[in-house]
Amino acid sequence: MKIAAPSFVRKVTDALRAAGYSAYLVGGCVRDHLLGETPHDYDVATNAVPEQMKEAFSDLRTVETGIEHGTLTVISDGEPVEVTTFRIDGEYTDGRHPDGVRFTDGIEPDLSRRDFTVNAMAYSDEDGLIDLFGGEEHLKRKLIVCVGEPDERFGEDGLRVLRALRFASRLDFTVEEKTAESVRRSVPLLLRVSAERIYSELTRLLEGQGAARIMREFPGVIGAVTDVPEDAVAGAADKTDGVARDHITRLALTFAEAGLDRGGAAERMRKLRTSRADREDVIAALRLSAEPLPDSPPEMRRLLGRTGADAVRRAADIRAARGDGKAKGAVRLADGIIARGDPVKVSDLAVKGGDIRSVLPAEGKEIGEILEKLLFLVTEEKVKNDRDELLAAAKEIK
Repeated sequence: MKIAAPSFVRKVTDALRAAGYSAYLVGGCVRDHLLGETPHDYDVATNAVPEQMKEAFSDLRTVETGIEHGTLTVISDGEPVEVTTFRIDGEYTDGRHPDGVRFTDGIEPDLSRRDFTVNAMAYSDEDGLIDLFGGEEHLKRKLIVCVGEPDERFGEDGLRVLRALRFASRLDFTVEEKTAESVRRSVPLLLRVSAERIYSELTRLLEGQGAARIMREFPGVIGAVTDVPEDAVAGAADKTDGVARDHITRLALTFAEAGLDRGGAAERMRKLRTSRADREDVIAALRLSAEPLPDSPPEMRRLLGRTGADAVRRAADIRAARGDGKAKGAVRLADGIIARGDPVKVSDLAVKGGDIRSVLPAEGKEIGEILEKLLFLVTEEKVKNDRDELLAAAKEIK
């Protein structure tokens, strides 16, 4: 097997080898190549220590992103490549990060500290594929398996509990039985991890092709991080394949299955330390999904103006997944309004405040009120979105 790395990566590995050091592609980029996918990023492992790396990369720009752990980011043709010295991790007393690292001269100890077998492979043109733990076979069998003892791996880093499920969801793999058992009993370790890191993994899990199955198989894990009952997770799992692969929609669906109102959803999103945008999007989808969506163009235009198309589509997805046979019709209605370019907001009108001011003695708040009334007339199809018609209507309003 040969991995043809991009030229920007080869510049990095060639520089190391020219300086007399080894250079291996490691981790996700090797996994993705074996799966026939294009890697999103490339990591390189070497026996060069950081000071030696700096000398080897004297012709390239470097950033000290994790120098205390032996990591240097090399900017090659504008692309970042992480290069890390072979290392053995120390104790993980905080359940997340090693207290320290010890550099080593061989790739084997470095691979043995990694999380899952599919991520613990290395490649070089000289040595070919180095696969000490059966990662290639596990890729063929579509399995997520811990390197070594699962309890030890999860004890080192509690986030690996959710990472196992995220990989299984994204790749549509099965979590191997021994690893799965350890995942279920290691939830307390996961809950010690920062909420931001948990949410980052959760969003990618929910958007994976195997999300429904993983939610069904591990409701206790998903329930623990989202703070909803396991039966709500199981209920959402049965409906998840019916909604878009979008973490906002799937979170809102899970909260809906738990019977949460907007306040309850907001509380859980705050616990997860999400962005304000994500929190508002989940609440909007949940709130809209609680009632039937409009089936008339004027009402739909007003709704689109208040909430936007994304919230309407998400709410319709949730309602359809929960048995509302009319929900998809609401999406078709909304999409038609959007495709025609119907005005749904004041900014969509063919007149602006200056146009109103040019024909009427009005200022400030009054102009805003006139524009809102004009929008209502247009959404009700009583006036066309035409400048002359709108100005005539404005005079009547005044």
